[in-house]
Amino acid sequence: MDRSLRAVLAGTFTLRFSTGLTGAMLAVYLAKLPEHGGPVVAATTLALLHTTFYVAELVLSPAFGVISDRLGHHRVMLFGPAFGAIAVILTGLTTNLAVLGGTRLLEGASTAASIPSILGFIAAVTAGNELLRGKAAARFEGATLAGIGAGFAVAPLLFAALGPVAFFLNAGFYGVSFLIYRFGVADHE
Repeated sequence: MDRSLRAVLAGTFTLRFSTGLTGAMLAVYLAKLPEHGGPVVAATTLALLHTTFYVAELVLSPAFGVISDRLGHHRVMLFGPAFGAIAVILTGLTTNLAVLGGTRLLEGASTAASIPSILGFIAAVTAGNELLRGKAAARFEGATLAGIGAGFAVAPLLFAALGPVAFFLNAGFYGVSFLIYRFGVADHE
C-alpha cells in the first residue's frame, strides 16, 4: 500500500473522529443550551437538527461525486475538512437554533464531499489490483467506524472538560485531516 493510500486512510480516521465528536458533543450542548444563553431544545428539534446532517449528506453526495470526477478526487477531498472546521467553529459561537441547523447542513456537506472523493481516489489508485482495492476498501470502512466510535467516546468527556470551547478544538482535528490530505496524498488523476 503506497504512502498516499495510507494517508487517505489516516485522514479518514481523523475526519470521521471529528464528525463523531461533533455529533455527540452537539447532543450534550443542546441539552445544556439554556446554560449557555440559548432556548430549551425540544426532542423534536434535536431530532430535526441531527436529521439535517444526514439529509445533507444524502442529497449532496451525488453532486460531490460528479464534482470529484471533474475537478479531481484529491482536490475535492480537501473540501470536507474545510466545511467541517467552519461548521464546528460556528457551532461553538452560537446558541441560535437556525444557525445550528445551518452548521448541521455544512457538516453534512463535509461528509458528502469527503466520501465520494475518497472512494474515487481509492478506486483510481487501486485500479490494477483487485486485492489491494479490497484491502483498501476494508480499511476505509474500519477507519470510518473506528473514527466515529472514538469521537463518540471522547465527546462527553471533552465537552465536560471544556464546554463549547471543545468545538474549537475539534476544528483543529479537522485541520489535521486537511493537512494529511493536502500534504500526505499525491494527485493520482
